[in-house]
Amino acid sequence: MTIPLRPDVAFVLAALRCDPGAARAQHDAAARVDDWDAVARFAVAHDLAWWVSRALPRDGVPDAVRAEISGAMRGAAVAALAGTRQLLELLQLLRGAGVRAVAYKGPALALEVHGDLGARRFTDLDILVRQGDRERARAALAAAGYASPSGYTASEERFFSRWEGVAQLACDGKLPVELHWRCQAPRYGGPQDPADVVARAVPCALGGGTVMVPSPEDLGVLLALHGVKHAWGSLLWVVDFAAAVSRPGFDWALFASRAASWKVVRAVHFAVLVAHELALIDPPAAVLHAARDDARAAYLSRSVVARLTLAPHADLGGQSTARYDLRWLDGAWAQLRYLGLSVALPTPQERRLIRLPDVLLPLAYPVRAWRLLRRAGGWRA
Repeated sequence: MTIPLRPDVAFVLAALRCDPGAARAQHDAAARVDDWDAVARFAVAHDLAWWVSRALPRDGVPDAVRAEISGAMRGAAVAALAGTRQLLELLQLLRGAGVRAVAYKGPALALEVHGDLGARRFTDLDILVRQGDRERARAALAAAGYASPSGYTASEERFFSRWEGVAQLACDGKLPVELHWRCQAPRYGGPQDPADVVARAVPCALGGGTVMVPSPEDLGVLLALHGVKHAWGSLLWVVDFAAAVSRPGFDWALFASRAASWKVVRAVHFAVLVAHELALIDPPAAVLHAARDDARAAYLSRSVVARLTLAPHADLGGQSTARYDLRWLDGAWAQLRYLGLSVALPTPQERRLIRLPDVLLPLAYPVRAWRLLRRAGGWRA
């Protein structure tokens, strides 16, 4: 880490470390903190209360700060217990419908890579199924009361979720559910059908039951993509990735091979460099050298690290934009595919502009072209 850090940021980053030098780094960082309220604000903003709580020194921390961090931890733990029960019910429901489903992120990730259900806060449950199982999965969830929270008709929900590969579903009194049948949206390339990810899934004991989760190397690539596509808007996502690839027995060669086969090498380089610059991972030399030799990934990682550590004049925002996406995609063909599909494929914004009857939903394609032309011409859409 070459960026000068504010004392509160330095302490939080030290709290995230789990290497042999972590305890000394935490002790030294705590000695330099002059505003523990800033530590609490930064930790809570990035959902890192679990880590920071364990690193707080016994003396010198105001009671109000301890209470704020403890409160955030309790809230995450309570939500995790409720989310775990709901996830187990959902997976049992899908098994009964003959659907092999994989738990992605949420409580399974908290327990599998961090060792504690309360380690990470989550606001929804992500479930991955094969493309061929999506209709059975949707029907099973619909029968259990899950529906679009946006008032979509069944046809609208299918039409507007088709190209993203994820259905947003809600049921009264329960966490929202994201049902994924693509590894990522087509504009990003890579594998679309997660059938191989589902086939390679491994069991994870959770809440008295067993759920299937992505294999370690698949999870590493998926978490890298998740962080990259969301412009690393939270330090928690970096911690998730770092913990996933730091587990004993993690196969770095297979991880790199999978990234190459998915054509997301730059995204993985980007993730490796961000986690390494924040002192959260120490990857094999060959992996680190390959990432550093990727000039665009190196630039992106420096920008993200500067933003996440609150460095002055950080030049990359925390929002995913077309300009940002074009920087991390692998090569000119991937960029052209992204631009073409981004322009051509309808989004829920077209629905907000003009509500079409179900039989006329294909007209959303020209509506999108019209909206983009109006925006390009400076007119209000």
